[in-house]
Amino acid sequence: MASQSGSSNAWIWTLLRGVVALVLGLFLLFSGQTAPLIVAYALAIYATLAGAAQTFTSLLNRDAAGSKTDRIRGLIGLVGGGLLLLLAYFNVLSMPAAYTLLAILLILFGGLGVFEELFDRGGESFSIMPLLINVLLVVLGVMVFFSRSQGFNLQLWAGVILTLIGLALGGYGYFWQKKHA
Repeated sequence: MASQSGSSNAWIWTLLRGVVALVLGLFLLFSGQTAPLIVAYALAIYATLAGAAQTFTSLLNRDAAGSKTDRIRGLIGLVGGGLLLLLAYFNVLSMPAAYTLLAILLILFGGLGVFEELFDRGGESFSIMPLLINVLLVVLGVMVFFSRSQGFNLQLWAGVILTLIGLALGGYGYFWQKKHA
């Protein structure tokens, strides 16, 4: 997440990503529907919207540390998630293929965030919250990858992780980034 202090409105985009994650997480937790397609759509929607927000934020902060990684990461989420949504909508992919691509997308999206927080932040101070959020995205991707295991409730765990990401992003954006903008 490139220079949060680079733009006084960066907290709004972080808060927006948090609201999207929270809404999708709560939907997965409390939805009576248990179709695997619902989980795939929710996670692809999150990747698409988070990628769009990430891309937009990185374009506003072009000179900030990590902004190139932000743009790459944002485009991976935006294009990858959007493509998965289109392929699922037109029923082009089988469910196992869609889940495999979704897992790869989440691992790449979260992994680039981890890379940025650890190695591509320039002079910015280390922040644990973005690192935690990105690690959760990687964990979510791994869970999607191995969700075919017997007895593993992906809808429940994806809902829990998206809800945690939403709460963490919302709190981080509103209470930390807004204060330091």
